[in-house]
Amino acid sequence: MILFLDFDGVLHPDPCTDEARLFENAPRLEHVLAPYPRVFLVLSTAWRQTASYEQLLAPLPPPLARRVIGVTPNFGDFPSAAMLIPYRRQAECMRWMLQNRLQGQAWLALDDRPSEFVPYCENLIDCHPLMGFDESTSARLCSALARHFDQHGHNVDLLID
Repeated sequence: MILFLDFDGVLHPDPCTDEARLFENAPRLEHVLAPYPRVFLVLSTAWRQTASYEQLLAPLPPPLARRVIGVTPNFGDFPSAAMLIPYRRQAECMRWMLQNRLQGQAWLALDDRPSEFVPYCENLIDCHPLMGFDESTSARLCSALARHFDQHGHNVDLLID
C-alpha cells in the first residue's frame, strides 16, 4: 500500500504561522501506521519543489522517515492524460505509480486539497487545512487501512508479532 503524503494542511495547519506547530500531527500518523508495516510513504507535498530529499525527511519522526520510498514528480515535468489535467496532485500520484510499475496497486492520499483530485476520489482521505490530520481524519485512515488489509489478507504481520 502506498500512502501519498502532503505536509501543509496534513501534518500541520495550513497556513502554519507558529513554527512550533510544524509537523505536530506526525506522531498521530506514526501511531496509525504502526500496525501496518507494509504501508510506504511517497511525499506529494509542494515542499519537494524547493527541498532536497534529505531536507524532506529531516522533520519527520524516524519511523515515518523510514517508510518514505520516494517523491512524486512535478506536474509540469510529464505529459498527463487530459482527464487528469485539472487534478494535478492526483496526476502526480498516478505518474509516480506508473514510473514505479505499480499501476493497479493499492494507494491512498492524505491531502488537504480535494480539488486536486477527481471528484469523489475513493483514494483520497482529505484533511481540513486548518486542522490537518486530526482525530477524525485519523479514524478514516484507520478504517481504510483495516478494510484494505482485511480484504487482501495482509494482516499476517499482526498475527506473527
